Amino acid sequence: MTWYRRLIHIACAVALAAAALSATASTPAVADSTAANTNAPIGVKPMMGFNNWARFTCAAQARLDGTRAGYSFQQFMQDQATAMRDTGLVAAGYTNLTVDDCWMQRTSAGYLHGASTWGGSGQPGFDYELTGYASYLHGLGMEAGLYSTSGVNTCQGVPAGVMGHEQSDADSLAAWGIDSLKLDNCGTTLGNRQQEFTTMAKALNTATATDPRKILFNESAPAGVGPASSAKYQTMDWVRGLGQMWRVSPDIAVWHGTNTSAWDWPHGGDYYEGGVLQNFTDTVALARYNGPGNHNDADQLLIGDNGQLTPAEQRSQFALWSAMGSPLVISTDVRRMAADPAAYAPQLAILKNGDIIAVDQDTTAGGYLASRQGAGNASGIDVVVKPLADGSRAVVVLNKNSTATTYTLNLARAGFANLGCARTAKNLWTHTSSTVTGSLTVTIGSHDNAMYTIAPGGCGGAVPVGQIQSAQPAFQASAYCLDAYNGASNGTTVGLYTCTGNDNQQWQRQSNGQIASLADPSLCISGETTGLKLRGCAGGDPKQVWTYNRAGQLKADGRCADISGGALTDVNAPVITYACGDHQPNQTWSAPFATPPAA
Repeated sequence: MTWYRRLIHIACAVALAAAALSATASTPAVADSTAANTNAPIGVKPMMGFNNWARFTCAAQARLDGTRAGYSFQQFMQDQATAMRDTGLVAAGYTNLTVDDCWMQRTSAGYLHGASTWGGSGQPGFDYELTGYASYLHGLGMEAGLYSTSGVNTCQGVPAGVMGHEQSDADSLAAWGIDSLKLDNCGTTLGNRQQEFTTMAKALNTATATDPRKILFNESAPAGVGPASSAKYQTMDWVRGLGQMWRVSPDIAVWHGTNTSAWDWPHGGDYYEGGVLQNFTDTVALARYNGPGNHNDADQLLIGDNGQLTPAEQRSQFALWSAMGSPLVISTDVRRMAADPAAYAPQLAILKNGDIIAVDQDTTAGGYLASRQGAGNASGIDVVVKPLADGSRAVVVLNKNSTATTYTLNLARAGFANLGCARTAKNLWTHTSSTVTGSLTVTIGSHDNAMYTIAPGGCGGAVPVGQIQSAQPAFQASAYCLDAYNGASNGTTVGLYTCTGNDNQQWQRQSNGQIASLADPSLCISGETTGLKLRGCAGGDPKQVWTYNRAGQLKADGRCADISGGALTDVNAPVITYACGDHQPNQTWSAPFATPPAA
């Protein structure tokens, strides 16, 4: 958005079969119905819909023929909704239509209402009362979403934020028939943001207490804090109890009037606009927070008429967002897609891919980054694994290279043992199934991906296997991986290293709490005050029994895995065990899991 919005060896693996078979049972996920905004469960699955911001911001819009006279932004939004119905997007699940900043005004007496003109452009805006607007969307089988901010002024400077008007605004939304509220951070600080979001969540609950229509609470609070701050993880905890979904990363950006790619920019730092790969990296690191009624939002899909992603990159954004369990919210001119569906058939085919949508809507867990090659986005292969309700694993293999690359996925890296047994893999892009034994080899075009679901069949289920990475040192920056130095041998040090995707950075979290090396499954991580070590796996050793919680702490024998000195940028800092702190970034880890870890 604008500057106003500143504020993720086959032979050796066979030996894991016994542990794998004992760890496959999973508890069915249950919707989190305790959020403060509602007295009934809503938003159990990730939202699917449309938001105008990334593609259109607060700029004035015209009809497709270029005329503006008498064309309001409300009509523009209604036309997008009609186009979503006509293209089959509503039938595919994209039912929420959210208008972002600039839709509103406030009277001198404090009453919230639709803006008569749009964003200072002179274009007509919205009706004074939005009841008719919401009714129109409901008639298309859609939901109406609105934007506001937690301060007095919105991020675009409109003096109509919720601060001081929480209950009256919530009452208006309920009376109009609004289905969701996106609340931004502008106007609050870390000192008062939790209080303001809490007040608004409770106001939404009060406004809908006796109304069967509840208002989903979409919170932007975590996106205002970088991953090197303890406030990031404190915020990730408190938003969970208030609403259903939350932005976790900077705004994904479209460069209007330029040919700049939205795939990979900017490169590092805390600048508050990013591309697909940056938002993927920021979001996948927080996979442990996903679950039924709890959704990390990686921001909007740039699939359609934006022109800043290649067809391969559009496929990859869709696959990555779905594997992470992110809301699927498009920001494109659907009117153009409806007017010429043949020209936009490839984009519509991506957005309406039912197999991939099903992965996104499976709330068993968020997909975690199982393997990353290299610290940058210009080369290498990333692998994301998402546990599914039927025991299958969804797997995305992303080719970051500038040329086509052939990659062999060892099924042990997806968590499977008993690799001599045949399993069924379904290619979610071609919708074809094949039998695989041990591994799966694919050739992937530049910036493209392969996406599969792999079913356990009668071969035994999967267990959590993948890399364990530290917290990022900043937005849009890569973290380090836990690495068994010099391969894997008894007594070797386990410390930080650039992520390579090699077996000595692959770890299996066993049902007994031990974390075994995929390079040598007879060796497990031992938590020692002088540093983490690989030792022979000994079931009775408390230093080898690890728990993993939603805050990202890895605990053994009452102590936490800790980057000594606390510097997330120091690859030479030893990893030791130390007294557990409160949301310390140097004690925060992204690790593989089968179901979301508990608090």
